[in-house]
Amino acid sequence: MLAALSSWFGGLGEWPKLATHLLLGSQIPFTPLSCFEDPASKTLADLITCFESFTVPTEYYDDTRYATAQPTPEERTAWSQLVSTLLTSGRDCEDVTVPAVLRKVYTITRFTEPSRLSYCVLSESNSIGAGQYVRGWGVLVVPAMHSYVSRDLHISAPHPGSDVGTARQAAHLFRATGARSLLIPGRSRRAFMTSTECVKKIGEESYYKTDPAHDNTEPFFDASKAIREWQNENDGCPSAVCAFIQLHGKGRSTCPDDHMFLSSGLGHGDASIKWYTDDTDRPIKRLQRQLLDAFPNWQISLPSDSDCSLTATQNVVGRFINGVDEAQVCDEAARVANVNGEFIHIEQAPVARTDHYYDAWTLALRSTFASSWDPDVAEE
Repeated sequence: MLAALSSWFGGLGEWPKLATHLLLGSQIPFTPLSCFEDPASKTLADLITCFESFTVPTEYYDDTRYATAQPTPEERTAWSQLVSTLLTSGRDCEDVTVPAVLRKVYTITRFTEPSRLSYCVLSESNSIGAGQYVRGWGVLVVPAMHSYVSRDLHISAPHPGSDVGTARQAAHLFRATGARSLLIPGRSRRAFMTSTECVKKIGEESYYKTDPAHDNTEPFFDASKAIREWQNENDGCPSAVCAFIQLHGKGRSTCPDDHMFLSSGLGHGDASIKWYTDDTDRPIKRLQRQLLDAFPNWQISLPSDSDCSLTATQNVVGRFINGVDEAQVCDEAARVANVNGEFIHIEQAPVARTDHYYDAWTLALRSTFASSWDPDVAEE
């Protein structure tokens, strides 16, 4: 009920959430941890929908609030280490110890669906009143056991709230594909309406400091970096079974001819177009083919097919995955020679994000990436 009412009242601020809390009664404290107790949180997608209602809203931060919410250097290091530790743990969520500096901020909870699939969820403990996260660093989910992992896919939805439906879609596809990690930020991209000092737009509206795709001081970047480094240290990222997938949403008037626009952080230059069209097998090419099979009446494009500008060449996580040094991700685009296709950026029209098409999405992703399940390990 909590998730359903929060979704129905979505975007109206703190008072509808408080009213929801009062309707349920005071026995359930209205914090992010309430999502685990909510009877409506039957599936992981339901749980993430509930968490999304705590996203720090547009224009909430001023200089003081933003500075208070940002991690200190010590917290930032502990946050990255905790992400890596959680990925390593494969038996019991409770065996992972939250560093002392984060214990008042974050907790790890085991969430089990009626299907008996279990997940370890790293989530913020507290909220401001009945409104939003106190710190807003995000939610990380990993399978409770390594045997639940079928593919080394790392799925994220960087823009909760604004890219409507992508957080829930990401949670569903994470579960349905047996993916390795799910990462959802805890802030609106416009929570702090001050221009980022990282990636600069020329002649257009600026990116903001809380846009996790374009600012390297956001906790989303630290978590994404830790996930990528963990994967590299654990057998790398073979293209047959592994990718880092970001799910985004575009408006109907943006690239209107494309239902979906896929890129790997390379744009429309000659060398980039050759990368998209050569004979080399790449995850994004396989995914496009499978999506076209699953959605035969839709326009699903790569930069070689469409002049859509949403190529993710300025995405700081994409740049890092594509081989740009961490210290240069704000200023330096990926070089074609260094891009191996691990990063997949997907822009979607509103219809493509609806739950009506989850099964088709699942089929396409499962067909793109081979299952790495070892039956012996799973049985054990």
